[in-house]
Amino acid sequence: MQEEEPRAPVVRFSEFLGMGYFGDERQDVVAPIFDSRHNAEKGWSRVMDMHGNSPAFHAVFVEHPAKYEFIAYPLAMNPAQINYVIYRSFSSLASLHKFKETHDGRTYIKFGWQDITKPQKFDVLAQYAFVDAVEFLAIQDVKGGTMVDRIRKNEL
Repeated sequence: MQEEEPRAPVVRFSEFLGMGYFGDERQDVVAPIFDSRHNAEKGWSRVMDMHGNSPAFHAVFVEHPAKYEFIAYPLAMNPAQINYVIYRSFSSLASLHKFKETHDGRTYIKFGWQDITKPQKFDVLAQYAFVDAVEFLAIQDVKGGTMVDRIRKNEL
């Protein structure tokens, strides 16, 4: 009988207000937006610091008829600690469609906070996590039992 590898403890992290997107022809940034810089720093410390100086994630946008879900999970999970995945469901497809139309090149995750003095109405921390790839999936294309499916259903 073959023993199963111990599963890393995984927790959905969604303690932010929304998402911000920006970039240019060389890079895109996906930014969970918090209500304050302090909370953005606290969130970063909780979710990203365990991955050292170069956190790496995989990002997936799951599109439904009237909403979308954003999911980002670490490429490497540590079975000895809690591993946070970023998850949020949004009721508007407009920002997803805009990001999808302009997405091209490298992608990074940065944590940000509301700042009405900035053109995009938010600012971001200097730290970033590299995103290996961004997937855009229709809900019917999410395969049962996959990491994306388990995160969506909170079956971690």
